[in-house]
Amino acid sequence: MVRRALRALEAEGFTAFDPMSRRYLIRYPHPFVDIPQAVDDPLFYQELVDAVFARTHLRSYVLSVRPWGLHLEATSGHQGQRLWPFPWNRKPATAHAHASAGGRAILAHLPEELVHGHLHRFPPKPFTPLTPTTVPQVLERLAEARRLGFARARGEMIPDRCGLAVPLLSGNGQAFAALGVSLPFGRRCAIETPEDGSACRRCYEIAPVLNEAVGEIWRSSQS
Repeated sequence: MVRRALRALEAEGFTAFDPMSRRYLIRYPHPFVDIPQAVDDPLFYQELVDAVFARTHLRSYVLSVRPWGLHLEATSGHQGQRLWPFPWNRKPATAHAHASAGGRAILAHLPEELVHGHLHRFPPKPFTPLTPTTVPQVLERLAEARRLGFARARGEMIPDRCGLAVPLLSGNGQAFAALGVSLPFGRRCAIETPEDGSACRRCYEIAPVLNEAVGEIWRSSQS
């Protein structure tokens, strides 16, 4: 009876079934708001992450925008290169989007209504001392992602890891997914201290590799 009612709510646009948690959730970010249509092709996402891992030797992943939230589509690489502070089969990705590079790469390229709907439903909470915990702080990170062309997270999700991600954009410029990698934590970051010649520049070096993989494999999948 309950399952039937939930399916009826799904048909009306109130809920969506999350295949990871096997639960019905309130539609993301809230009912009756249109979201970008993610490519429904698991092989495309897996080819992306495999290509990035082959080129960078860094654990890679794809997050997509789905009616139930931000969804992990594929990963590739060494399990020891942590992506998240908890097992994916226990926690959805949506609630920590403000702290992860992949989540920020998506949120930075969504309409303002969707971003504020997300932050209202999932208020930013701390995972480490560096995690942004206010809406203005999160919006500042999203503005940086648009300015740089990639999103980063430096010890904000996992204390000893950095994250880097680029958006996958639809024809209208909205993100339907993000391609990201997990990086070792650098003591100094060239983005934060550009005057420091010894600061880590890996984000600047790896972001073009991610974009190159997206361009190549996206064209291949469309031919």
